[in-house]
Amino acid sequence: MILSHRHRLIVLHCRKAAGSSICVSLARLLGPADLQISSIVETLSEGIPLTRRVRREAWRHNPASLVLASGLGTRMHGRAVARAIDHAYRPLLGRKPPHAPARRLAVAFPREWRDYRKLAVVRNPWDKTVSDYFWRVQRLRRPPSFAAYVRALAAGHDLGGVVPLAFHDNWPMLAIDGQVVADQVVRFETLQSDLTAALQQLGVDWDGWLPRSKAGHRAAAGEVGSSYRSHYTPELERLVGRLYRAEIEHFNYCF
Repeated sequence: MILSHRHRLIVLHCRKAAGSSICVSLARLLGPADLQISSIVETLSEGIPLTRRVRREAWRHNPASLVLASGLGTRMHGRAVARAIDHAYRPLLGRKPPHAPARRLAVAFPREWRDYRKLAVVRNPWDKTVSDYFWRVQRLRRPPSFAAYVRALAAGHDLGGVVPLAFHDNWPMLAIDGQVVADQVVRFETLQSDLTAALQQLGVDWDGWLPRSKAGHRAAAGEVGSSYRSHYTPELERLVGRLYRAEIEHFNYCF
């Protein structure tokens, strides 16, 4: 999530929809008072400095951790900053501040929510679920099958912490009371062209650069180039369709 006073813009970070790449890219354009909660480690790894506000709030929340991490390299320092910012905003934004529900953002930042424009990216939920599965199991020695993962998701079982029950659904991140709150909605399937057009309409001078911040997990599993449909049976297709019905119907997604 990004809250930019410079651009009068709020970026809603929906999961597994290129949110990290977008936040890293836009981090280059932020002003000193702008807030970036998402993708702090990835931003620093690209050599992009954090805003003065982020550095100040991280230091204020946990200076000891930042001092300890300062000599351990960029990645460890970035993790320390990310943890400090995450913990600082949990009371306002909930368990996962980078993926805060729209309703909590509206309460936490009422003036900005009223006056600033909002940008979100949506992704076909059947495709997103496959991506989320590979992201969640990438470090497991004995990962559950995709079928077991989807069935557990539908049944409300977390499989020992593998299934992200509390924050798997992007709909609360971009809608309140069933109404989409984003002024500009970009589709993951046509990301580059849609994002270019959306940012142009929002008055953001963007050069089109998007890092592949979290694209390696499916490549490591040998999934590059394969269709998400190959992972589904009719049963699994129906389960995912029921889980994300609101988003599927609103954006006219189909399997």
